[in-house]
Amino acid sequence: MKREELLDIRDGFFAAMNEHDVEKMAQYCTADIVADEVAEPEPFVGIDAFKGSYSDVFEGYPDCQAEILDTLIDDDTVICQVRWYAANTGIFRGEEPTGKKVDIQIAYFLKAKEGKIVRITEYYDLATLLVQQGQLEL
Repeated sequence: MKREELLDIRDGFFAAMNEHDVEKMAQYCTADIVADEVAEPEPFVGIDAFKGSYSDVFEGYPDCQAEILDTLIDDDTVICQVRWYAANTGIFRGEEPTGKKVDIQIAYFLKAKEGKIVRITEYYDLATLLVQQGQLEL
């Protein structure tokens, strides 16, 4: 894919994320998308699992925003360093809200094919997130 096409996918995907619009985010993904948050035990496979995962994020962190800090592109992959910040004011995957603010960096690897994202891999420091939420002491 061309660099401009990959940047358009990146920009549209993160704009939809910042609007908290899972349906719009899903338009950038294939039906069999694999969304792998490395800190989670298993990847979310398929568009419904993908939408459910991000719906959970938007429920737990209703003010979350993602700010792209840096981007590298190689062939069919966009690698983004993203600052992600929010307050945990809603239930997140069964856990009660802490009310605490979080501000972390996430590395997103977006692999595209034929104009859509086929795989998302997210790397972030779960310990830092839990410390900021008051759920872990180091």
